[in-house]
Amino acid sequence: MLNLKLLPYFPLFLLPSFFFLLPATAIPKVIFPTCPRSSIPELPKPPLSQTKPSIPSLWLTKDFFGSELLETWFVNPDDTWVILVVNQLTWQKQEYMDIYKFINHFGSVAREYGYNLQICQLSQKKPIAAYFCDFETAPLKCNVEIQSRFGRSLFSLPKEFPFPTTK
Repeated sequence: MLNLKLLPYFPLFLLPSFFFLLPATAIPKVIFPTCPRSSIPELPKPPLSQTKPSIPSLWLTKDFFGSELLETWFVNPDDTWVILVVNQLTWQKQEYMDIYKFINHFGSVAREYGYNLQICQLSQKKPIAAYFCDFETAPLKCNVEIQSRFGRSLFSLPKEFPFPTTK
């Protein structure tokens, strides 16, 4: 028979692992569009209107935060992603915090218009960074993913992958 006075001294690592399982939650899928592989003149043009504000309007953000890094940008044909094409040499010279600030500024503006953001280089098929939100939840949950220079990132996984969320 188990003596309950000795229970506080029982080593927890001897308990079976099923005692520590967390409840399952719904895991949304994030599918990143394929990055463009054509030259810049062949890419779609950014939205520009002479009669009303362009949606999404990244022009001012480009002038303040991305004039050296950003080559061009456009809205993906499925109308949910803004694709930024950056200069590869300038991108590689940036420090991690500068890259994060760049992604956060452009991602915040894209989010305000209801878009996710993907950052690409013309030489790569997979994105090098992304700012994406689950627009179906309240409060809004957004994530930043930056391709690791030294290890794996979400972009090295198959194109469709589960992204865990926390409550």
